[in-house]
Amino acid sequence: MTIRRRGPGEPETIGRYRVLGSLESPVGFHTLLAAGPDDSLVVVRQAQPELLDEPEFRIRMRHSAVAEMRVRGATNTTVIDVDADADKPWLASVFVPGVRLDRAVAEHGPLPVPAVRALAAALAVALRTVHAAGLVHQRLRADSVLLARDSGRLGEIGITPVAGPPSAGSVTSLGTPDFLSPEQALGLSITPAADVFALGSVLAFAASGSAPFAAPSVPYALFNIAQREPDLSQVPEPLFELIAACLRKDPAARPTPGQILDYLGGPPAAPAPWPAPVLDDIGRQQDQVSALLAALPPIVAPETPPARPWSEILSGIGQTVLETGRRAVRSGRQRWRAATPGRRRGVAGGLAASLLVVGGITYAATRPETIPPPVTGLTLAQLRQIDACAWLASALGDAVPVAPTPLAADTWKLQPSSSWGCHASSNRNILSLALGAEDTYLTPHRNIVDGVPIIDGSSASCTRAIASPGAESPAGIVITLSPANGGKECDGIDYIAANIARSLSTAPRAENRESSLALVEPCPLLDRDLVTAKIGKLPPEPSIADAHTCQWDARVQLSVKLVSSSKYTSGDDLVTISVDGFTMFVDQGNAKAICTRAYLAPKSEKETIEVSVHGTEGFREDYCAIATEVLRSAVERLPSR
Repeated sequence: MTIRRRGPGEPETIGRYRVLGSLESPVGFHTLLAAGPDDSLVVVRQAQPELLDEPEFRIRMRHSAVAEMRVRGATNTTVIDVDADADKPWLASVFVPGVRLDRAVAEHGPLPVPAVRALAAALAVALRTVHAAGLVHQRLRADSVLLARDSGRLGEIGITPVAGPPSAGSVTSLGTPDFLSPEQALGLSITPAADVFALGSVLAFAASGSAPFAAPSVPYALFNIAQREPDLSQVPEPLFELIAACLRKDPAARPTPGQILDYLGGPPAAPAPWPAPVLDDIGRQQDQVSALLAALPPIVAPETPPARPWSEILSGIGQTVLETGRRAVRSGRQRWRAATPGRRRGVAGGLAASLLVVGGITYAATRPETIPPPVTGLTLAQLRQIDACAWLASALGDAVPVAPTPLAADTWKLQPSSSWGCHASSNRNILSLALGAEDTYLTPHRNIVDGVPIIDGSSASCTRAIASPGAESPAGIVITLSPANGGKECDGIDYIAANIARSLSTAPRAENRESSLALVEPCPLLDRDLVTAKIGKLPPEPSIADAHTCQWDARVQLSVKLVSSSKYTSGDDLVTISVDGFTMFVDQGNAKAICTRAYLAPKSEKETIEVSVHGTEGFREDYCAIATEVLRSAVERLPSR
């Protein structure tokens, strides 16, 4: 996908985004690449005038954007902003360098079997997330699928409830009919199974180069989808069973996304096994983006005179009022001397009132500015110092309101987690408090407790989070409740989250942690030049940077994780190796695509540094060599304590 530099007729800004260039656009939209205030890249889709003639377009666009904001996941598009009331309505989503599936197949031919399987797993994960949010995607097509370096990604969502008929004209508004389901072609009620049928058509296209119901005209294609069997003659045999199952006419006979993942052996591994020409296209696109960012002029804030401190303003007012008060007192004395005994009581009252006003304003003008800003979240550095179990114990209060009966605080058993968090269990209910964990998978819906925003989890789980401030906001405090019997009653988690929010400024600090790995920031332990040399050019920021984990994704995935205890350095049958006098523990698993090396921290019986490298099968020895060298470098970079 080529990025064209912004032309003279295109806007310089849209909302708070600076336009860099334009991308290939679907019908009815102008698609732009833009930079946010922090230079993060976004894709802005701006509606063209012909769409605005539709009476309910703005409403549908707003609803679509809100729905997409509810769907967060590594294989889904992340919508972050929308303005449906602008002259040209627009929505913004996170930019991910990649090649559209239809373009990749048109320019480089069908994908090989391993790539199609990886794509199937990625799209199944994406659909599972969409369906868990109570939505049907209904726009899964070859041109809405992106081949990114790490995985396949699913694009725009068309709003449809989990069950219900399509709106009038929806078939023609969904673009090419080749990837519709029979339900959509016949105007029947749409369920999540419609997305699975579309997935089968997309995979058949990726594997063979043509859609299984393609026809010279739209009516003919719709007839094929509704009445004929798919043409899978060009689909490789290893993929035939999966694709044919997805393309069954009966919605109830199709597999679910979860069943597809089980069939494929789980979520896709990174990086994705795309053909070399596709990876080259992605690399060229990244180079284009880097050039556009480099040419972007910096934002220069207007120079404004520094604001006068409030105390200085009050002080000036106070001096004026004080002088006025002095004159009032002098005048009052003269009136007192001249007044009769009866009138002196009134003069005394006036003098007292003047003195009260002067004294109050003088105090306000001279008192120190000691009111601190409100605490709405804790930084990762602060969270590393907290005793999670002590904090969770205090948040339990007298009893936790779980269904069907509240559970008293003394019935909960607390156990520290390996990441310096805490787990609590009572009557098969499990609470978890993680400090500095990721919260990017949560929805943007939130409640406010004493001024603290609490982010909600999806309807499928009882999870709440309090984000860390500033650039650390994708991580923070994450609280999860797993109710007994798999229920979804979340009153208990809201109760715990509210108590945590109210005690941010008084969270208990852990004792004797001065020399602990808990206080160490993980990313500085990785030598960026060394990691780049081992796994390829790194993105600007790590994929995961929580309180105790740093992960980079390039040709392979590399992470360093600091834990309070590790299966690699505790227990029986431990295996160690020594490389040039450096001793480390090795994993003994049978995984063919991942290798982990671990190091027991000095002066510690349990705390461990783990370095893992994850890629494709067949290169484990190479990954072990990388993990060994990076772990050794990380240990050398440990701060002295």
